[in-house]
Amino acid sequence: MAVQAAADSRDDATGLPGPPRSAATTMMAAMTNGETMEDLIGYARAQGAGGYPVDEVRACVCKDCGGQVFGLRGDLPQQAVRRDCRGCEGTHFIAGSGEHFQDDSVALMGCDCGSDDFNLAVGFALTRRRDAVRALAVTSRCVACGRLGYWDDRLVHDGGTELLDLA
Repeated sequence: MAVQAAADSRDDATGLPGPPRSAATTMMAAMTNGETMEDLIGYARAQGAGGYPVDEVRACVCKDCGGQVFGLRGDLPQQAVRRDCRGCEGTHFIAGSGEHFQDDSVALMGCDCGSDDFNLAVGFALTRRRDAVRALAVTSRCVACGRLGYWDDRLVHDGGTELLDLA
C-alpha cells in the first residue's frame, strides 16, 4: 500500500524550500520487527519526519483508559489520521487532524499479516528554536506480528508545540 506524501515541501520556519520529497511513501519501510514500545520509539526516531530528523517521539496512549492498542483509520491524501482505542473504543485525531477527516473517504489501515491492531508513536521534527513543530510522522508496531511500519508524514504549518500532546 502506498500513501501520498505531503505536496508542499516548504520549511514552515523559513518559508524556503525544504528537503526533497518522494512522491509516495510505502506503508512499511522495511521488514523490520519490534518487540516493545521502545523498539517502536527507536524506529520512529530513525525514520525521520518530512525529511527532517525527529526531535521528539510520543507513544500514543488512550487518554480515557490508558490503553496502547489501536486501530488506525486515515484519509492520508488529506493528512487526517484517527486512532481508535481497542480497550474502550475511544477515538482521537492525531495532531489535531480531525478538521480534515471525512468519514466517507477514510480507510482502515492494516498490516500485511492481516491484523489491524497497533501500538502507535508519532515522531516530531521541531524548528531550530524548538518552539514549533516542523513535521510529524505516524509509525506503528503490529501487535500480532511485531512488524514496524511508517504510515504518514507531513510538513506542519503553524504547528505549535501543543501538537506534541496530541499524538
